[in-house]
Amino acid sequence: MTVSAGNLKWYGRWFDSGDVRYFNYSLSGFEFCFSGKKAVCRILSDPQSWSEKNVGVIGVYVSRINPADYQGASFWENFPEEMTERIILGKPENECVLFESGETETVLIRVLKISECAFGCAGFKSLEIDGNQIFPAENSAAPVGRRIEFIGDSITCGYGIEGIWNRDVFDTRIERPDLAYAFLTAKKMRAEFSLVSWSGIGVISNFVAPETELPETRWLMGANWPYTDKSGQLRLKAEPQVWDESRFSPEIVVIHLGTNDDSFVRNVEERRLHFVSGYRALIEAVHRRSPHAGICCCLGIMGQNLCASVKEAVSLFSADFPSVRIKTVEFPVQDEADGIAADWHPSAVTHRKAAERLCGELKFFDE
Repeated sequence: MTVSAGNLKWYGRWFDSGDVRYFNYSLSGFEFCFSGKKAVCRILSDPQSWSEKNVGVIGVYVSRINPADYQGASFWENFPEEMTERIILGKPENECVLFESGETETVLIRVLKISECAFGCAGFKSLEIDGNQIFPAENSAAPVGRRIEFIGDSITCGYGIEGIWNRDVFDTRIERPDLAYAFLTAKKMRAEFSLVSWSGIGVISNFVAPETELPETRWLMGANWPYTDKSGQLRLKAEPQVWDESRFSPEIVVIHLGTNDDSFVRNVEERRLHFVSGYRALIEAVHRRSPHAGICCCLGIMGQNLCASVKEAVSLFSADFPSVRIKTVEFPVQDEADGIAADWHPSAVTHRKAAERLCGELKFFDE
């Protein structure tokens, strides 16, 4: 039995190009439920454009369920505690066995992008199941929970979580956004979520080396976030489409940016003021697109030099938009006792602590 993209439930940002549906951002993907023995999906990618360390990676999450238990109401419905399988997209067209059993079973399968949008892509081409697809009853779906959009950098992408500082360097195969603070926060709050995250990205400058005196501005968040998938569509030589917020209208937007800007700002006041201005402009852009959403601005896990500047940007925004519910969260700097991941990025323990803190802080929007 062939299952089309339109008969799958999709999460995160995605776009269609011909008969292929691309889902390139971290934790974007799809789910389906079926009773049968085997499910095989064909996923397109572009490994020829990247080194082995930058290829696309997807995660498969399989839950065995009773057919009558599939409600299709929430991402978190019957979500397993662990990833079932990680698949490296090492070929232009990858035959991915999502499930196989010697006897008929009913399973709920989610396929999520584990590597980030900046590197190898993932395009759904086809799905074949040996069995029957199961759809939830029209009146069975419970109300959808809170919706949160996360806008961030490598920390939000789960950069290097499965690596160790001073031993490992960046590799998409050790990225785990499903172990990072954003995913864990959404999980604890039972919230629907969407990630727009990109390693090395900033507000006024992407990450630069200490000897560099000019900002890196080729790919800033303010010129990337408004589009469905600017990078993915440009790779296909298509004009980027502006994201249609009606496809996912967040109730809260969490912004976690500034770590990479700090590599350029370096306590130079002129640069710092530029960052404050740029950050305030990003907040306003978020508000204009999602006028009913609360906004939470976070920073601090990998350094607190710009935390006060984020607060200043929020104050400037609030002076102009006093009715908008907005707050800042200053995370403590990661503790070596909790482990340090690849390239001095936060460990799984640090991410869990950040998620606990953020969940508590987001109660502000319920008051």
